[in-house]
Amino acid sequence: MKQELEKAINCMVVDDDKVSRSIIGHFINKTDYLHLSHTCESAIDAHNILLKDHEIDILFLDIEMPEMTGMELLQTLKNTHLNIVFTTSREKYAVKAFEYNVQDYLVKPINYSRFLQATQKVLERIDSGNQVHENTPGFLFVRANHKIVKIDPKDIYYIEALSDYILIHTISQKFVVHSTMKGIEKKLESFKDFLRVHRSFIINVLHIDSVQDVNVSIHGKSIPIGRSYKNQFIDKLNVL
Repeated sequence: MKQELEKAINCMVVDDDKVSRSIIGHFINKTDYLHLSHTCESAIDAHNILLKDHEIDILFLDIEMPEMTGMELLQTLKNTHLNIVFTTSREKYAVKAFEYNVQDYLVKPINYSRFLQATQKVLERIDSGNQVHENTPGFLFVRANHKIVKIDPKDIYYIEALSDYILIHTISQKFVVHSTMKGIEKKLESFKDFLRVHRSFIINVLHIDSVQDVNVSIHGKSIPIGRSYKNQFIDKLNVL
C-alpha cells in the first residue's frame, strides 16, 4: 500500500560493494514513498555530496569502507538531520553503531521485508519529529515541554537549528522543539516576516537591529547570513 506523504523521501546509498548498492537501490526504487537521490561507492564521495545537497532524508550507509569508514563519515556530519540506516555484513558493530543515534542496523544479506521495517522506523521518526502543528490564523502551535504551546509569531526573534531539534527564541522564553528547519520553514510560509538566512537560522525581520557585512543582529545575537541566502535577504529588506 502506498505511503501517503507530501513528497517522496530522498535516499542516499553509500557502499563500496557494487552488488550491495544495487540491491538497496532496487529496494528503494520499488518503494513508492522513497526516491533514490544518490549512490556512492565511497564515504568521501558521499561527504562531498552531503556538503551541497541538504535535501537527503535517509542515508543507507555501509560501515567497512576503504579510506573512510561509515562511522568516520558520521563524525564529519555534526548536527545532521539525516536518518541513518547502517548496512553491514558484520554484527559486531551494532552496539557501537547506536551510539551514533542510527535508526536501524541491517545485516547483509538484506531482504526487502527487513528493509521495509527499517524505512518504517524512519517514517515514524519523521512523523513524531514533525511536532510543529498546523497554524490557526495569527498563531503557531508547537509541542514543547510535554504540552502544545501557542506562540504569537510576532514574538519570535529567530529560530536556530539544534541537532535533531530546533530552538525557537521568543521575547519571553525559548522553546526546544523536535523538528527540522525544513519542517518549521514550511509551517512559517504563511507568516511573511520570516526569512531563512542560513542553513541553521530563520529570522523574524521585524526584530532586526542592524546588518553588517554578512551578519544580522537580533536582540544582541549576531546571526550569519549564508552565501546562498544573501540575495534573498537583501531583496526582503528592500534597502534604500
